[in-house]
Amino acid sequence: MASRSRPARSRVLVYLLLVVFTAYSLFPLLWALVTSLKRPEDAVQYPPQWLPNPLTFQNYVDVLTRTSVPYQILNTALTAGLAAITVVATSSLAGYGFSRFTFRGKDFLMIGLLGCVMVSGATKVLPLYLMLHKIGLLNSLFGLGIVYAVEFLPISVWLMKSYLDTIPIELDEAASVDGSSRLRTFVSVVLPLSMPGVVAVALITFVRSAQEFIYAATFLTETGVKTSPVGLYMFFTELGVEWGHLTAASLVVVFPIVLVFLVLQKWFVSGLTMGAVR
Repeated sequence: MASRSRPARSRVLVYLLLVVFTAYSLFPLLWALVTSLKRPEDAVQYPPQWLPNPLTFQNYVDVLTRTSVPYQILNTALTAGLAAITVVATSSLAGYGFSRFTFRGKDFLMIGLLGCVMVSGATKVLPLYLMLHKIGLLNSLFGLGIVYAVEFLPISVWLMKSYLDTIPIELDEAASVDGSSRLRTFVSVVLPLSMPGVVAVALITFVRSAQEFIYAATFLTETGVKTSPVGLYMFFTELGVEWGHLTAASLVVVFPIVLVFLVLQKWFVSGLTMGAVR
């Protein structure tokens, strides 16, 4: 009897820990939601109100109609989307090459890609700034998107290579016997089977690009091309922080990203787990 109750107690303890960690993770988001529904004077009241009274949506109206947040969201989507498409196209081809071919220097190149991942982005700001200035891509969404693609390409090649290793090479050989070229085999056979890995790479690149701040703040200085992470700083003024508008804008910015992740999370998890276990 005691042996049966012990697993039950362990299960209850695990569930309690999960509840605590979930509450800890969600509290900032819930507090931001509560603050965004308060009047400006209520948002800075001490002691704070746990529930908005009265409840108001004026902060959201102001953010969507009186600020450049909607345009900044569009700029963010364009740069992150360009980065995701570029990374998926290049990392899938590179990953296929590393997965299917054996050549001199292969291990050295893979280690080199891993080394690129370990280099801090802050150390690359000045060289990238000089390069973009020289080719005329400062204050360009296209230029920033390419920078993001280059930044997140090395880890994406590793992820795609790991996932493609789980796809049997016999499928390639069977397609070759049927007269299929390498490129056609990749496009028609391997790529459809690797869609979970592709989705995982695309999501990681898109989300990390959408929330990146240092490159965006350095390479985009004109108001019309700013992205969301940089644009949120407009609510930090000389008179203080506009907490109601800041939290409302933050939730508006985060909502599309969360929605995309929720829709594709099944593929995302599958892509990561299949690439990790062979």
